Amino acid sequence: MLNKKSLINRIWVGALIFIGMIGIIALNIFFPNYSHSSNNQLISGRAINSVILAVLILLSVVEMRRAFGKERIPDCFSWLIWLYGIGLASMYSLFGFIGIIFFTLVVFIAAIVTSLVKNRVDSLIYIGFMLVYPGLFMATMLYLNRSASTQIVSPESPLYPFLENDIWSFLGGDRVTNLLPLNGISLAFVFAVSSFTDVFAFFVGSLFGKHKLCPEISPKKTVEGSVGGVVGGVFGSAFVYFLFDYFKVFGEQFGLTFAGYGLSTAHIVVTYVIIGLFGSVTTQIGDLIASQVKRYCGIKDYSRILGEHGGIMDRFDGIMITSVLVAFVFMFIY
Repeated sequence: MLNKKSLINRIWVGALIFIGMIGIIALNIFFPNYSHSSNNQLISGRAINSVILAVLILLSVVEMRRAFGKERIPDCFSWLIWLYGIGLASMYSLFGFIGIIFFTLVVFIAAIVTSLVKNRVDSLIYIGFMLVYPGLFMATMLYLNRSASTQIVSPESPLYPFLENDIWSFLGGDRVTNLLPLNGISLAFVFAVSSFTDVFAFFVGSLFGKHKLCPEISPKKTVEGSVGGVVGGVFGSAFVYFLFDYFKVFGEQFGLTFAGYGLSTAHIVVTYVIIGLFGSVTTQIGDLIASQVKRYCGIKDYSRILGEHGGIMDRFDGIMITSVLVAFVFMFIY
């Protein structure tokens, strides 16, 4: 049980994390660099966010290596881990998500060669796991932060004035110039659904929890709390709807109901329902995966960088899995 000082620290650190999430969304919405703008700035909100996310990816990879320990991943692999954590965002800015896939494969091949030279083939299973989780999972937030279009947008399209033209477009050339203002709502989905799920699951589980969900993995989680989390996920999705599409607080181009996307009412409803319901499920699955890894490694937290909240992996365990779901859904939007 947390003492008063620890509880206060947990509350204010949690508040700072929440403000940070809002800040990431706000940067995309209030600091864009649309192609029709008369200024020539190369830095936009999503460019700044890419740097922030790159740091989070690096920290999460380092934390996972720390969890496994040097007996499972010895120092001979350290350079690969840092290369992967630092290079992931750069590969995405240059070549898109396909760049991340190939970069991951190249790093794993380098790990295979290193393992053969150092006679540590047993470490490959841990390195392979780490490259996918948290590596590729966290990298999906880079995809959402850029919200690249899969179609060519003509000058006659209602979307054309809202294409962004910043440093990522400059680096990537024609591969990534067609970018839509969906990054704000996509990240809002991830953060809102995950946060509402966690809050509802905690309070419902604390008040009404009687039946254990997975006692061998996480003894405190209950079936009642899990159901409450699903309800919370729906509320989180509804919150995004009212903010972006009903009241259009940030402008119509940031919501799914914007005419330029050509989405039917059914398509929009299905998107919100799928992300609300299944986003809650993926959030809870991510939490259980992180707990299982910690139990396997014999640790309480991945690090203490966030004080009582643990490490980056402890706070983004559900978020990173939910971001995969949201990214998959958004692939079909435009």
